[in-house]
Amino acid sequence: MDRKALLKQAKAKAAKFCSSKERAPFQVYEKLMAWELREDEAQEVLAELTEERFVDERRFCKAFCHDKFEFNHWGKNRIQQELYRFRLSQEVITEGMNYIDPDRYQKTLEDLARKKWNSLMDELWPKKQKTMAYLIGKGYEIDLVMETVNQLSVSQQ
Repeated sequence: MDRKALLKQAKAKAAKFCSSKERAPFQVYEKLMAWELREDEAQEVLAELTEERFVDERRFCKAFCHDKFEFNHWGKNRIQQELYRFRLSQEVITEGMNYIDPDRYQKTLEDLARKKWNSLMDELWPKKQKTMAYLIGKGYEIDLVMETVNQLSVSQQ
């Protein structure tokens, strides 16, 4: 198969890959390289897909932030950490993170804390430690976690 036909086929496959869900440019690039395109060819196909709006890093970042917060209940630290794997710019990541509603974020943190707190049968100090460890593991900021767990422990006494 000649290179022109190969590029056309790769572009069609990549467009199909992008149409199933939002993809980061890096994901598409890796897929193109896995199909044994040369680097310059992969960059060319990626540029065409971006121009035709099959790939949009801002749209991907916004969707990723929304989904991981709404469905996985991840905190901003965890979401940001995962976004770095997709090699997005800090500007795009910051913009995506700004789509998370602060009031909803705080309410989700409080709901998770309350649920974890109520599931534990420990004494006060281990209960606080386990609840905080759980929330920090979900990616919530330490200062918010400490404040939320302290308020919870005071209200439960």
